[in-house]
Amino acid sequence: MPTEPQVDAPLIVASLLILSILGSSAALWFRHIQRPRDLIDQPGVPAWSIGWVNFGIFICAMIISVFLVQNFAAGLFFAAPSENDAPLELTPWLAVLAVLLLQLPMLAVFYGARRFYPGHYASRLNNVQLSCFAAFRQAIPAFLMFLPVIWIASLVSTSLLNALEAAGVIEAFAPQELITLFQEGGDPLAIGLLVLMAVVLAPIVEEIIFRGCIYRFLKSQTTRVPAQVLSGCVFSMMHANLMSFVPLVIVGVLLARVYEKSGNLMVSMWFHACFNAFSLLMLFITSMSDNIPQ
Repeated sequence: MPTEPQVDAPLIVASLLILSILGSSAALWFRHIQRPRDLIDQPGVPAWSIGWVNFGIFICAMIISVFLVQNFAAGLFFAAPSENDAPLELTPWLAVLAVLLLQLPMLAVFYGARRFYPGHYASRLNNVQLSCFAAFRQAIPAFLMFLPVIWIASLVSTSLLNALEAAGVIEAFAPQELITLFQEGGDPLAIGLLVLMAVVLAPIVEEIIFRGCIYRFLKSQTTRVPAQVLSGCVFSMMHANLMSFVPLVIVGVLLARVYEKSGNLMVSMWFHACFNAFSLLMLFITSMSDNIPQ
């Protein structure tokens, strides 16, 4: 007696999520196109006119602080490797430590610079005051509108890189360690902390540094669009993955545009948090399916 085909629930859930987002995005774009153009200028964000020297000191302080903290932690928690030792395997708890040792020193330098050198570094981040909930309400429609744009950029970039790989121009890409880590699972507490940091800590720190600092400084040196593209490129390069370079540039540009349009950094933080949360949700769903390509 032939067996009935099994229903792939994760595939159905993923398909419904994608269709609902595409429908929401289309409706929001239609409403955006139909809405009469407002003659009032956008709130914008204040440029950070501190000059290249002070900006360079700020960036160098962040790099040095991350280097010192990571090396101190490595000496404290890990024995010095010998030539015969195998490379250190990335575990969930090691990933938690790595994220903290990257994000927290940058945040500490930012607040330390504003606290001890307010004349140069304590500039205003926002032109518009918003509550956390009001910022969330602005971020959700923007996220739903622009997520398909990020998907298209990702599909085009992946297709191009796969074609170059098939032609032998570039070598095959190794999967990102963090993605493999989430797919393989591990200690639930460590995985939960990683998710929390990806959805809460990373959006706060990265928006402060890349949009609140780097984008506003570049805006003081050029116009909005070049500043958005350049800050998006820097944001993408920090993630150090060629496969996701173009999509992350698009994400960086969109985050800067959302920040510029709203005049408040919390809106881009919420957008960033929604993007990371949705990416992790889709990663979890695909890891449970036998039919969705990994």
